[in-house]
Formats: sequence, C-alpha cells, structure tokens
Amino acid sequence: MGEIRSTLDLIMEKTKNLILTEEEKAAIRTREGKAKIRGWFQRYSDGVLTIRDLKENMEQERGTFPEAAPLLSEECLAHVEPEADNQKIFQMMDEILGIDSAPFQRLVDDFHDEMLRHRDEATRDALDVLHGQEISGTAVIPNLNLSPAWNALLANTREQFRNKLYLVR
Repeated sequence: MGEIRSTLDLIMEKTKNLILTEEEKAAIRTREGKAKIRGWFQRYSDGVLTIRDLKENMEQERGTFPEAAPLLSEECLAHVEPEADNQKIFQMMDEILGIDSAPFQRLVDDFHDEMLRHRDEATRDALDVLHGQEISGTAVIPNLNLSPAWNALLANTREQFRNKLYLVR
C-alpha cells in the first residue's frame, strides 16, 4: 500500500524547483512594507506607539525600504476625516514626514465652515416646510439626518473634500 503524505509534503514537492523573479520579490517586499506601515499607523493612532517610537521605526526602515515615507504619507491622507480629530495624523505628517499639515488643516476647517452654512440653510428650509404644514414652535427642531437631500449633500461634500485633499498633496 502507498504511503500517506500530508498536504504540506505534497506542496513542498511541487514547489521545490520554483524560483521567484525579481519583480515578484519586489512585490512581496512592497506588500510587507505596506503592512508594516499600516500596523505602525494603527498602533500610533491607538496610542500604543509614541511619536518617538514611530520616528525610530521610520529611521530604521528608510535605509532598507525607501518607499516607507511615501507609503506613510498615503496612509495619513487616507485616514484624514473631515469630521474627526486629525491631530495625531497632522502631527505624524509634520514631525515624521516633514510635510506641512497646515493646508490639510485648512481644508478640514473649510469643510466645517461649509457644512455649518449648509446645515443652517437646510434647517431653515425644513422649518419652512414644517411651518407650511402648520407645525411650529420653539421646540421644533428638524432632524436633518432623516432627510435624503441632506444625506446626499453631506456625501457630496465629503467626496469634494476627499478630492481636494489629494489635490493639496
């Protein structure tokens, strides 16, 4: 009777003569580098890593993986949210990457100003509609989150913010 072999034995036998090309090796290094950068970003965001730890990691990585800084920059931009606290991201951009975060902060501030204007206008419009239905009073506060028009405007404004963010880069 034949010998029973494990799946690992079969795989090892089939792949013993395979050799990675330089392109494949570079792709693996890039994929591993991206995963490492994402991990650092997440741990820093969670407060597990300090800015000093992140600086040390980046300095060590820059010698062996020169794409580390551009990848961290991309990671930062991907996580800038106009309605969230972006201070840690901006600190990372300033102190680790040497990127002036002021233009990005201005975009966030502009987003807030624009949304405030839109919210005031949408609230007035909703109150007018309610008043037309003979619903009024000082306790009447429209819930804009239930308005499809408001949600569409919010999604559009967020998309415009994202586009502007990548233009500033």
